[in-house]
Amino acid sequence: MNKFLILLSSLFALTFFGCNNDEEELDLIDVLENEKIAIHEYLSQITTPILYLEYYSVHGMLIDTVFIFNYDNSGEVAKDTGGVLMDYEKFYLNGAKLDTTSPEQGDSTFTYAFGGPALYRYDTVKKYDYVAEAFRHISVGSMGGEMIVPSILAGDKNNYGKPLHYKLKAHKLINDVKVNEHELIQSYLGSSFFVGKPYEDFPTYEITSVTERDTVTYTAIVEKGVGDRNIQVGDSVLLEMDYGLLDDVGLQNRVLRSMGRDSIYFLFNETWQRNYPAGLVKGLQRLQAGDSAHIIVPYGMAYGAGGTTREITFRDRTKLKQYLIPPYSTLWYWIRIRKVVPPKTEEE
Repeated sequence: MNKFLILLSSLFALTFFGCNNDEEELDLIDVLENEKIAIHEYLSQITTPILYLEYYSVHGMLIDTVFIFNYDNSGEVAKDTGGVLMDYEKFYLNGAKLDTTSPEQGDSTFTYAFGGPALYRYDTVKKYDYVAEAFRHISVGSMGGEMIVPSILAGDKNNYGKPLHYKLKAHKLINDVKVNEHELIQSYLGSSFFVGKPYEDFPTYEITSVTERDTVTYTAIVEKGVGDRNIQVGDSVLLEMDYGLLDDVGLQNRVLRSMGRDSIYFLFNETWQRNYPAGLVKGLQRLQAGDSAHIIVPYGMAYGAGGTTREITFRDRTKLKQYLIPPYSTLWYWIRIRKVVPPKTEEE
C-alpha cells in the first residue's frame, strides 16, 4: 500500500510540475494520500471478495484502481457491445448521496428526473468507463454490486480527494436497442383489452426489417367512440391524456404526467405538431371523437438517442444536465378524445 501511495504521489508531482505554488502542490498530494487511506480503511471492513481493476495511462503508468465488492458474477454479465438496463445510487465515501435512479427519490436535482431504470450503453468511447467495466463483473439479478472509484478516475477536479461509492443493479442486458424495443412493444400490444388490431404508422415508407422498427408508431383502440371522421389538420381537439415510459420494469412507477379531464383543448395545426413527438401526431390522426386508445411511440419517432434535458444551476454555480425523457425512451400515451370540432363548424 505504501509503495502504491508513493507511486501515486510521484505521478501527481510530475503532473503538476508546472505549478508555481509548491504549497498547493504538496496539499494536493496530501489530499490524494488521505483519500487512499480512507479507501483502504473502508475496504478493510468488507468481508466479501474484492475485485481490483487497474487503470493505466497511454504510457503504461498506473493511474489508480477501482474496487468492486459485494457482487455476484456467476450469471449473465455485460459484453463489449450493447447496453444494460440498470439502476444505481451514487454517494461520496462518507455516505453523502449524490445521485440515484430510484423513482421514490423525492428530489428533482438528480440526473434522471423521474427515476430509472436507465439504459447505460457500454459500447461508446470513454476514457475511463468504470461503470461499463463494473457491469462486466456484476451479473443480472437482484444482488447487484458495489464499486469505489477514486477521485482521479472520477474526473472532477473540484472534488479531488472525494472517492465515489456506487451501488449498481443490472436488470437486463440489451444487445440491440431496436430489437429489444420491438419485442417490448409487441409484448405490450398483446394485451387482451385492445379492440381489434393496432394501427401501424410508418414514417414515409414501408418497414421491412426489425432494425427499422424504431420509426413505427402503434395506435391501439381501447374503446371505440361515436365519431365519424378521423382527426385532421385544422381541427380543434379536446382530450384527456396520460403519458409515461414503456420499459421492462412496467408503467406503475413511470407515469410522467397525468392530465385531468377536459384539460387540453388545442388547435391541431402545424405549430402544435412541431412541439410534440412525430409518433404522437401520427397516432392522433387515427382517432375519432369518443375514442380511447393507447399510442406507443418508439424512440425513433419520439426523442431519439438523446432524450430531452434541462440544465440545473446550483448555488455553488455547478451545473447538472438532467434528463426529463431519457435516451432511447419508448413513450406510452393513454388518450381519450372528448370532442373534435372541424374548422368549418367553428367558422359558422
